Amino acid sequence: MTPRLSEALRRLADDLPPARVPDGLFDAARTRHRRRRSTVAGALAVLVLLLGTGYALHPVALPAPAAPRFDAPGLPNRLVAPPLRTASVRDSAPGAAAMLFGGPAVRTDWFETRMGVLAADADRYRVLDAGPVTPGFDALLSPDGRYAWVGASLLDLTSGRFTPDRTDGYPLAFAPDGERLVYADDDAFTPPNTYTTPYVGVYDREVGKDVLRVPVGTAWIPPGRTAALSPDSGELALQVRDEIWLARVADAGADGVAEPYRKLPLTGGRLGGAGAWLPDGRAVAVLDRSTCTDCPVPAYPRTWTLAARSIVDGAPQAGAAFPPLRSRTFVQLLGWRSADEAVALAGVPGPEAVDRPEDHDIAWGPYHEPGTDRVELVVLRRGATAPEVLFRTPEGITDLTVAADLAIDGAVRGSGRPDHGPLPFWLLAVGFVVVLVVALPVLTLLRRLRRRRLGWHARAAP
Repeated sequence: MTPRLSEALRRLADDLPPARVPDGLFDAARTRHRRRRSTVAGALAVLVLLLGTGYALHPVALPAPAAPRFDAPGLPNRLVAPPLRTASVRDSAPGAAAMLFGGPAVRTDWFETRMGVLAADADRYRVLDAGPVTPGFDALLSPDGRYAWVGASLLDLTSGRFTPDRTDGYPLAFAPDGERLVYADDDAFTPPNTYTTPYVGVYDREVGKDVLRVPVGTAWIPPGRTAALSPDSGELALQVRDEIWLARVADAGADGVAEPYRKLPLTGGRLGGAGAWLPDGRAVAVLDRSTCTDCPVPAYPRTWTLAARSIVDGAPQAGAAFPPLRSRTFVQLLGWRSADEAVALAGVPGPEAVDRPEDHDIAWGPYHEPGTDRVELVVLRRGATAPEVLFRTPEGITDLTVAADLAIDGAVRGSGRPDHGPLPFWLLAVGFVVVLVVALPVLTLLRRLRRRRLGWHARAAP
């Protein structure tokens, strides 16, 4: 640089006004720094909340059950009500089930039609919401426990998906091998307050269509215990009012329709249910209704007594009597261990239950037996003075159906710690909303604290 240029630059610098720092420059810098620090702290707080909630809610593998595990599946010796966080069958299939159950302990104000499912080989609890149906009546479990029949569809509990099999009405009974389904066509309303069932059908899963249809006429067929298929699935026993109608699949015409070949009087009793046929296929079990005097529930004197009747003439079979079931709302036969030993479900009334007369033509849904407080799994033996109680549901579980094969075989396993599966999506969504609700007040509080600190520094500045 030449001397003349250096001199010119000095004169130019001397002529410039002195540099002036704006007022509050350093205070503004400190304010920006504090704002950034508060923002980072708030973001870290939200991140910690999100991570903490995610860790608390993420599905974890439960430890092995405390009770001994059995290699073979079986009915549990204890049943618990599934909590709200229990996974659904559709999201996490439980496998073949031992029980399908319901009641006030399972339902809530938000989930009014929820049912519980318990796996046969472990304490895997799942829930199923299939509409206004009742386990044991219009929601049935197949004999091997693989399928739940709800509405017109079969739900495969090993996959959580519905099968292609569909019937035209509501369930009545599974065949002993589970391959044929007995259903009632949807009700037809007859004013002023009467319902009729057009027909009862037998659907064959192998051929994918009905193999038998029995016209009913003017009667209504309630679900749960009014139909049974013979051990070879070739004959249908159907209760129509005070009669048992017998029809053969072999008698069906090209349209699948067959009239009953015999009608047996019931005289106030009931067909035993899906397991009503005796092992030899030559008799069906009926439940005669009477009243007791020394009743376990004095206000509920209804008593059921099992009897086997010939399908030829309806005559009672010879042999020792089965024990009466006193103060029981209903009885559903699951099957037979021998001609002298039957397995059944029985409804236990509550202390305030009232024994009301039955009306064969009045339908309501979901169907149930009024007054039932609990359900027992019992064994009825000829010559015994009382039924043997194998299992009783806990308080609040009033509806039950079990895998008949397990009950007949007497397969029982120990119970351990329940596995409720991964958290359902709705609960994760609720958790996310809770995190947001907590995070927003935290951020607001941090901003208020920052403003207070800024105001204090401004007042303290000279």
